[in-house]
Amino acid sequence: MGWYKDQMPALLAAFSQNGYAILPKAVPADLLEKLRQLFDEEMTQQLEYRGKVTNEVKGVKYISNIDNLCEKENLACLELLAQPFVQEPAAAICGPDFFPIQDFAVIKSLGDTTPVLWHQDMLHERKGQCCTMGIYLDDANENDGALRIVPGSHLSDETICQMRQRPFIEVPMKAGDILIHDMMLAHSSEPLQRNTRRRVIYFEFLSAAHVAAEAIYSTAIVERRTRLLQVAAAYRTQLELANPDLTDIRSALAEIYSDWVKARPSAYCFEMDNPAGGQ
Repeated sequence: MGWYKDQMPALLAAFSQNGYAILPKAVPADLLEKLRQLFDEEMTQQLEYRGKVTNEVKGVKYISNIDNLCEKENLACLELLAQPFVQEPAAAICGPDFFPIQDFAVIKSLGDTTPVLWHQDMLHERKGQCCTMGIYLDDANENDGALRIVPGSHLSDETICQMRQRPFIEVPMKAGDILIHDMMLAHSSEPLQRNTRRRVIYFEFLSAAHVAAEAIYSTAIVERRTRLLQVAAAYRTQLELANPDLTDIRSALAEIYSDWVKARPSAYCFEMDNPAGGQ
């Protein structure tokens, strides 16, 4: 167990009861800077680059999503995936056979008025636990892009449109914080009002046993995505060497990402009436 082992019981209790938990100040400053550099590089590439989603508002295109972050030329996200503060909570929640099914970013920019609608990341039969881990590269303030959640909604059998009518709370975050939530938790976020940007890296973790019990993904996908953890560990080892050799790392990543993973879709509510409101 890593540096935060004393926090794990409280983290697991909060995750179980409320559907979310926070690891404050988890990402060290040097890695945070590497991740920001990764985004600077990706954001300056052409908007239609593979793996990017854009929103157009008043004739301006904004990048809102970037997929497959661990395969980029800049491998900072692969280094992030290898960290104990990422893997140990994932293992504690999902089980020792955990693996990342998706690695992507959600980006909010001032001027992009597109909200993230109320949704659940993945509906499942609760034959195992899975989670979404959000690593914040920027502050997310209350009434300014912070995640809105309905506490305890991960245990509800209501539809997402029913749950969005319940009282919600906002969860402000600081750069370097990590927010982990159950994939069944009802959540959304509004556009930025003051801050210039809000960049969040997301890993979605499941367990192989859970996937098999509900036939969520094929064995081949599970094996390929589990291998990503092994490649991340190998990359972290190479970074400790004076002359790292990334040949095998690059080759393995090309193989892992050679087939597109069609993730089980999220459940969205497209009703536009005002929900119950915050508390």
